[in-house]
Amino acid sequence: MNLLKKFLRGVYYFCVGVKSAVCDFLDWYTNNRSIPRVLRSRASLAVIVLAVAAGGWGLVSAVSGMDLTRREPVPPSSSAQEEQASQPQQPASEAEPVSAPAEPAESSQPEVDALAGATRYEPVTAVQLSRLLKSRAETYEKEEGATFTPPAAGDIAGWKAVNPDVFGWITIANTNISYPLVYNANTNFYTSRGYYKEASRNGVIWADGDTKFDANGEITSRNCVLYGHNWTNCWRPVRIGNPGDVMFAQLAAYDNAEFAKANPYIRVATLGGDHLYQVFTVFYTDLSFGYNYADGAVVNQIISTAKAKSIHDFGVTVGPNDKIITLSTCTRVLGAGDNQRFVVMAKKIS
Repeated sequence: MNLLKKFLRGVYYFCVGVKSAVCDFLDWYTNNRSIPRVLRSRASLAVIVLAVAAGGWGLVSAVSGMDLTRREPVPPSSSAQEEQASQPQQPASEAEPVSAPAEPAESSQPEVDALAGATRYEPVTAVQLSRLLKSRAETYEKEEGATFTPPAAGDIAGWKAVNPDVFGWITIANTNISYPLVYNANTNFYTSRGYYKEASRNGVIWADGDTKFDANGEITSRNCVLYGHNWTNCWRPVRIGNPGDVMFAQLAAYDNAEFAKANPYIRVATLGGDHLYQVFTVFYTDLSFGYNYADGAVVNQIISTAKAKSIHDFGVTVGPNDKIITLSTCTRVLGAGDNQRFVVMAKKIS
């Protein structure tokens, strides 16, 4: 009797162990994403187990190679056909949707683009990146044609086609100041933008937003204020003719009396014509002097104050009907701070 109890107890524990093992296996099998989804159901597993138990290894191989995502219709029996004929046809819109085909597996060796800076496998050196960029630039030039060539100096119409805000061209002899002039109603629009409206530290030569023009593109405001950056020639003694100076940096040469005397004219061309201006004052100031008014009686006061501030005596008279241009750029001659300016004013003589 004791032997039988021990045997039955052993069978019971064995069955419990088998049940636990089967449950664990089922949990692992049905949640294993490496196994095709259609084979992860318990019904599919039961079919496979029965096939293996029956020695149907060929059947298992056939099932494994089938596209089980497609459902092949099973021909109904004769009785089933009769029953189906007696039933109303189901609308096509209510038919059971066909499962979408499985997505192709990702390649085990993905293509690596060196231009990304560094791949997931090997770092790209600066030399490799430089060679790649040069190669792609050469390919672009061959496939897309010649690179863009800016319009020639003084070609206002050509530059206006590039940027509709272009309205003229400024030239000062014995400097590298020879640039298009641009206008935007927002005076600060071009403070940090270039001629292509791209972000730019050097910027452009741009007119104050209050400036007015006629239909032919001629400046009609009495005082046309033009701004330009100066990052490199802000201190005394000023440099003259340094090729590293851009925009209005070489305007600072007018601090030098000999240069100012030898170069008294500034040329401004517009689509309406070519005009010459004669310099009558050069001075340093802070922004407490509001010299940037375009029109009105205040312009006469601006001219008087500007002549009184001049560091050189040009001996040029300016009448109440004269039109002027005011060239303004940054300086540090007065000390630290970004609220000081170097200004050159000239009156229109032709």
